[in-house]
Amino acid sequence: MDENQIIDELKAQGIDLVSAIPCDRAKGLFFRLPEEFRHIGLTREEDGVGISAGAYLAGARPLIALQSSGLGNMLNAILSLTTTFGLPLPILASWRGGTNELIPAQIPFNRPLPRILAAAGIPCTIVSDRNRTKEIGDAVAIAYKKQTPHVILVRPGCLEETGCSPDSPATGTTVCHPVTFTYTREWKTPIMTRFDAIKAIAARITDEVLVSNIGVPSKELYAAKDRRENFYMLGSYTQVSAIGLGIATVRPDKRVIVIDGDGSLLGSSILPVIGATAPKNLTIIGLDNGVFGSTGNQPRPGCDTADLALMARASGFERIATVHDPEELMRALQDTADNGPSFIHVRILPGNSTVPNIPLSPEQIRDRFATALMNGS
Repeated sequence: MDENQIIDELKAQGIDLVSAIPCDRAKGLFFRLPEEFRHIGLTREEDGVGISAGAYLAGARPLIALQSSGLGNMLNAILSLTTTFGLPLPILASWRGGTNELIPAQIPFNRPLPRILAAAGIPCTIVSDRNRTKEIGDAVAIAYKKQTPHVILVRPGCLEETGCSPDSPATGTTVCHPVTFTYTREWKTPIMTRFDAIKAIAARITDEVLVSNIGVPSKELYAAKDRRENFYMLGSYTQVSAIGLGIATVRPDKRVIVIDGDGSLLGSSILPVIGATAPKNLTIIGLDNGVFGSTGNQPRPGCDTADLALMARASGFERIATVHDPEELMRALQDTADNGPSFIHVRILPGNSTVPNIPLSPEQIRDRFATALMNGS
């Protein structure tokens, strides 16, 4: 099989968004994917799980393409997000670590990979014959029919490349974009708790899509203002902004606001991906209390030094703001509407409110959110 046959098979299954990190065993395919599909390039594999979740909830049919070793970075996100919420996720992976593998580091994880996936309850299809391209399409169809993740491992030697060869010149170009800006950090003493900030955000929301971080933030949002257009995270550390990116990409007509946290943002590599994708309708709100709030308010690294707003600006965000009180937060929300990607750094006090758990199952959260997006089109 060649990259054209794989692309035709994916198109036949209705795939319309691909998140990818390239593999050198399938160069031609990874050069072609951005040409043939709506495409989001990744810098870390698990971000594709969140992006795909958001894209599916917004009405798309996503797929992730990567090298099989990247699955090691993805397992928790797949199980805590894709499996927990019952979302389809086909993953097309070139399988490394086989008999003729030349890189020793590829062997320990990749060689037993089918058994690892089986132990995690993740379905897997192994493509061993270059004449069996249809097996890829069949696996994609199963993922969507059963609403599960499904890994497609393509053995070395099955892919005959007709596009970019190792000796082909690079097709991309590096363009210099001169940027000049003056940045003065003016951090004041926080006066809001996280619940104060979430209540202020909820009070202003009308028809926007709102995606909330795991743990207490989602419980606080539910307590402040439950609505069908809220997507509550129940797990999947670092994935909430990726989900927001997936939704914003598929639904550019809707403003998408993400409530993320400082620990989650510092543990993710999603900000440069958002900056590169540049959705004008996406606003990330980074609630920064300097601690890991949902786990007991343990101090996080860089609580006095890491500047989330400056990180976002360096990642390519068009608009940034740092706020400390409800009035500043409201102005920032207004100023960043449809001018994104935007980042609002909200400096807050540590502390959790005593709100109850969300009385909704993952399936209920999924279905009412997806229905709200569909009916609001």
